[in-house]
Amino acid sequence: MSNETIAPVAFQDGDRVVCADGMARTVRGMAPQLPGEPAHVVVEDGTEWIAANCRRANPADVTAARIISNHTAARVRRDPDPQSPQWQAALADLTAAMDFLKIAETDPEILAAIAGGVASAARDLAEITARRDAGVDAPPVEDQEEAALRAEVAAHFVALSHDSRAHGFQAVHARGEARPIAWTYRTGYGHGVRYGWVLAGGRLRTEHAAAVYRWEAEEDAASTVLTLTARGKGDTSVLDALAHASLAELREALDRLRDRAARTRGTHPRYVLDENVRAALEVLAACHFAEVPNDFNPAAEVGAEDHDPGATGLVVEPRENGHVAAYWVERGRYVTAGGSPFTAQLRELRRVFQDAGWEVVPGGRRVVTAYRPTS
Repeated sequence: MSNETIAPVAFQDGDRVVCADGMARTVRGMAPQLPGEPAHVVVEDGTEWIAANCRRANPADVTAARIISNHTAARVRRDPDPQSPQWQAALADLTAAMDFLKIAETDPEILAAIAGGVASAARDLAEITARRDAGVDAPPVEDQEEAALRAEVAAHFVALSHDSRAHGFQAVHARGEARPIAWTYRTGYGHGVRYGWVLAGGRLRTEHAAAVYRWEAEEDAASTVLTLTARGKGDTSVLDALAHASLAELREALDRLRDRAARTRGTHPRYVLDENVRAALEVLAACHFAEVPNDFNPAAEVGAEDHDPGATGLVVEPRENGHVAAYWVERGRYVTAGGSPFTAQLRELRRVFQDAGWEVVPGGRRVVTAYRPTS
C-alpha cells in the first residue's frame, strides 16, 4: 500500500503508523530535519524511521482500507475470471488492502474474519488444483504462438503481482532458441536502479530485484533455467490458469500487462528523460512519489475508464518554457471527494521548490508550477 503524505509534514504526535518493518507504532513527533537527509519520524520506543517509508494507520485510514477491501472482495467474488486483467488488478488491490489490515487493524473480530478469509481462499485454490490434477477441463493442444504468448503473459503477471514497480521487461534468449526463456526487468531509477528476472511461464522469479546491471540478471536467469530443466521442477500454476485463453484474449492480456508495467515513480514514463522533470524530482526527493502510467489523468472521475485508483503521491509533468507542474494525487485524483485540492501538500511543494532556489508561479489551485531561474 502506498504512503499517503508528503514526508516533511507527514505525522503528528499520537498518529499511528505502519513502519517499514511491517509493525504498527505510535508517533511521538518528527525528528529534527538534517541537511541532505530525508525526514524521519520518532515513534513510541524512541527509534527513528524514514517518514516516507511509513504509512499512516489512524482509525480513518483503517476504515478506508476496510472499504477498499470490501469493494474489491465483492468484485473478485462476483465475476471470478483469472484471465481478466481487471480481475487480476482487483485481486492485487484486495491483497494489498488485506496486507495493510493485518498490521493496522485493531478490531479482533475483523482480524479473525481476515484470517478466515485467507483460509477460505487457500481451500478454494486447493480445490482448483485437485480438479486440474484429476484431468477436469484439460487444456487443449496449442500452437507455438499461443504457447509463447501464454508463457509471456504468465511471466509478466507473476513479476508484477509480486512487485508493482517492475518495468522495462526485456526477453532473454538461449543460444539457438527462438522463444525467450526468461525476461529481465528493472525497478528504481538512477543510483537506485536494480534488475530482476522471471522465467517463461512464471515458473520462478527473483525474490527481490538485486542485480546492479541487466546482464547480471540475464546470466542468473539463464543458469536458473538450466538447473530447473535438469531437475524438471518449476511452478506452472499461472501458466495452467491461462490454458483456456484464446489467442485474442492472450494478446489483449499481454498488452494490458505491458501497460501496467509501464509505470514510473513521480512522472509519466514518457517524461522520465525530461531534463526539467528530472531536476524537479531531485528537488522533491523527500516526498512520496506516485507510480503512474502514460496518459495518467488526475482529473478523471471515480469509476471512469481513465481513473487510476492505485496512484497516490507526487506527480511532476513538464510544461512550456522550462516550467514543470507538480501536484499531489490520492487514489488517482488531485482533489478530494468533495472537490477540494490537497492544500497542505501543495503548500509544502511550494516551500520545497522555493528553498531550492526555484521560482514558483503564483496561482494554481490544484498544481504548483515552478521553474529554475537558469532554465
